[in-house]
Amino acid sequence: MMSTNSIIKLLFIPALISLMLFTACGDDKEAAKSMEQIQEEEGIPVQIETVNYQPFQKYQSYFSKLAGIKEATKGAPLGGKIARINFRVGDYVKEDQIVMEFPQDQPGAMYDQAKAAYDNSEKTYQRMKTLLAAGETSQANFDGVEAQYIVNKRNYEAARKLIFIEAPFNGTVVDVKVKEGDNVKSEASLFTVAQLNKMRAKIWITEREIGEIKRGMTASINFGGKEYRGKIVEVSMSVDPYKQAFYAEVEFDNSRNELKSGVTVEVKTLVYENPQAVIVSRNLVMNDENGQYVFVENNGVAEMRYISNGNDSGIYYEVSKGLNVGDKLITRGVAQLTDGVKVNVIQ
Repeated sequence: MMSTNSIIKLLFIPALISLMLFTACGDDKEAAKSMEQIQEEEGIPVQIETVNYQPFQKYQSYFSKLAGIKEATKGAPLGGKIARINFRVGDYVKEDQIVMEFPQDQPGAMYDQAKAAYDNSEKTYQRMKTLLAAGETSQANFDGVEAQYIVNKRNYEAARKLIFIEAPFNGTVVDVKVKEGDNVKSEASLFTVAQLNKMRAKIWITEREIGEIKRGMTASINFGGKEYRGKIVEVSMSVDPYKQAFYAEVEFDNSRNELKSGVTVEVKTLVYENPQAVIVSRNLVMNDENGQYVFVENNGVAEMRYISNGNDSGIYYEVSKGLNVGDKLITRGVAQLTDGVKVNVIQ
């Protein structure tokens, strides 16, 4: 049989537990209420920065392939087998040096016949020239021989160009598209020669952007972890019918031969700069039916300021009106703010 003390303990313990639970719930409600009171009394916590003049730059970016300032690709004048390749990629060649050769007995070229006719007519021409000087032949005879010699020489030179493919100008072989023994079709690309002391990139510009692009503007690229600066040297005056865009040529110095032909680069063109601008990060700018606005801290409250934007860099706005040097721009806690709400500036 349970004692009186045991019965009292059994009744007291549940009552004590209920009292503790009730007290804990009351504390939670009081704590939540206190947080609201703190925010109302002390203000919404925010961070600010003082507005100062800062440099502002706006770039337009385009992707393009680099090419030598002068570049040409030679094609096969007729189909056939590549007999010999005399230069490789990276070799320097002079104008008219033979880079590739087709077989001299190529039927389509008739090189052997043309060379034989030229050799014979040259000997006859030289002989008749001597006879004319000695007065042993007439001018009419010499003129006939000379005319035939000129025709045979031109035929030989034309046939020779079908067999021996020459460099179009002094430069570097930047691409070889065939190997010795390959059979190629007429007009197939064989090799490319470029002058690489300067490089160019052609960029394509929309109708909306063309008004910002001017000859002489600075442009830059990054290649191999290094920045290279150049200038816009040419801007088209009309839209390309196929691209439906304008083009501009950007030129870069390559006297150290560090830039490579054919690589794709991002060309950044500086289209606008202001060394003393009032700027604001785009993520701080909000919109309503009246326009764009930011918040500034003014005597402990958040003040809504409508702003007018000048240029847009993609990250920052250049503010032309509505924000002044010395204003305390709110940079953190903006999402909770309304016009006139009390704020608490924290560091």
